[in-house]
Amino acid sequence: MIKNKSAVSMPFNWIFALIVGAAILALAIYGATKFISTSEESLYTESAAKLISLLDPFETGLASGKSAQINFKSPTRTFYECDEFSNQPFGRQTIAFSEQTLGDIWGDKGGAVTIKNKYVFAENIVEGENMYVFSKPYFMSFKVADLIMISSGEYCFYQAPQEIQEEIENLNIANIVFTKDLGNCTGKTRVCWSNNDCEIKVTANRVVKDNKEMYYSGDLVYAAIFSSSENYECNLKRLKSKFNELSLVYSDKMKVIQRYGCGTSIGIDLDLIRTQKISSSKEFVSLETNIERLDASNSAAKGCKLW
Repeated sequence: MIKNKSAVSMPFNWIFALIVGAAILALAIYGATKFISTSEESLYTESAAKLISLLDPFETGLASGKSAQINFKSPTRTFYECDEFSNQPFGRQTIAFSEQTLGDIWGDKGGAVTIKNKYVFAENIVEGENMYVFSKPYFMSFKVADLIMISSGEYCFYQAPQEIQEEIENLNIANIVFTKDLGNCTGKTRVCWSNNDCEIKVTANRVVKDNKEMYYSGDLVYAAIFSSSENYECNLKRLKSKFNELSLVYSDKMKVIQRYGCGTSIGIDLDLIRTQKISSSKEFVSLETNIERLDASNSAAKGCKLW
């Protein structure tokens, strides 16, 4: 027995129209996605450039330091990289930016913006709605640069020396608290000047963090606490390069004042430090003795001081 079956026939032009329509819709969605992605990247690149401009006021001159808090409307991520080999002889850093958009979704980070004349000490990625920034001038007898420290989380300083506490409190840095009881540090990154088991441990000349040692002297202790070891080691090499170039300027100045009867041995001390090669923070800190001698030579020059 043959049974009849009903069927619906569809003209070819309808089928063609559906296929073309689906293709156009897919292209439109792809184009919109690419446009949004490109616009987002451009926005984030622009945000990174604006962030760099916000760091300009942290150039201290001869001030003891500056601090500020930068607030964002939504959680952000800033990415910091340091390159000692580019932009010779000074090296460079880059900052890239992204933010949280829908729920817990993070946008792709924007293009990296170059920093050539600043020394930013931060983790490789700093995340949060608030960014805390402070700066300290850095001297190698004469001023070389400003150290700019950036962080976002809360820090608990345990048994910190009195001078450290006074400096931080004078700068009014909101994300750092001091305590003599580690029980008060819940939810905060613990920084200990003791043998306690803390995330960051500070000794006489070393900061131990993420199982890595960073050597410091003076105000470099702040840079080591708030920086990744990669950014820290790289920036110290950049600081040494900056010293080398400035020492050449002072050497030329010394030749000028010698014409007016100013005899000085500062040039020997300058040359000694300039020619010393460093490959690590440990070697950088070892320059301290020679820097002290350079400072003494300049002070003894009295009317013939170079700085």
